[in-house]
Amino acid sequence: MGSYKPRHLKQEQSVVSSIVSRRGLAVAAATVTVVPVALSESASAAPAPAAVASSAKAAPIKAAGAYNVSYGARGYWVELLQYRLQRKGYAIAKDRSYGPQTLWAVKSVQRRAGIYANGYVGDSTWRALGGVPGGGYVSRSAPRTSTSGSSIVRIAQQYHGVPYVWGGTTPNGFDCSGFTQYVHRKAGKSIPRTASAQQAGARRVYSPVPGDLVFSGFPAYHVSIYAGNGYEVSARMPGTSIVTKKIWGYKNYGRY
Repeated sequence: MGSYKPRHLKQEQSVVSSIVSRRGLAVAAATVTVVPVALSESASAAPAPAAVASSAKAAPIKAAGAYNVSYGARGYWVELLQYRLQRKGYAIAKDRSYGPQTLWAVKSVQRRAGIYANGYVGDSTWRALGGVPGGGYVSRSAPRTSTSGSSIVRIAQQYHGVPYVWGGTTPNGFDCSGFTQYVHRKAGKSIPRTASAQQAGARRVYSPVPGDLVFSGFPAYHVSIYAGNGYEVSARMPGTSIVTKKIWGYKNYGRY
């Protein structure tokens, strides 16, 4: 027969055990040493594609410019990035998806240019690839010109000072697409009448040369003629006249 213990002593022992248990946990927690883990990325070594694919899911970063992209981005700016990388000699797919292959190529370009190799494509990386999109892309190499392209620019600049006239298609007054169509006709080329139709019929290019068409918007609501070095010859809006001016903002380019 076991020894008898009064009920109040049993309750007291239970309370004491609970207090001792809690104190033991507190002491154990106080003795744990937290070891910080270094999270810095080496500028000289790119992570394995499998590791990157499982950890990096960032969307495009647009704080500094709409064209800035990071791992995981998709769309036009990634396509342009991949096109520039291909021109640099990197054998990657132009699939509009910023995946492990593109990341590896971007980091390679960044290391060669002395940029911190984190895979983020901002202004400095775009410049290493030939220029920041928008505001007139200027290739690092000498601009490629052709007789027809140069003649288109020469013809266009003959009409400096002609006023903008909505619907105008003659030297008495031009609207934007009436002007580009007229100049191309004088150079022996037939192109559609409106800006959106000219855009739809042109071959899209990413590195414009003099004589190419410069489009604003998609579908285009404005068109002008690329004059080289980031300038365009343009019939802009009512109250203005044809002028050669600096290109500002993002544009897309087409060639006939």
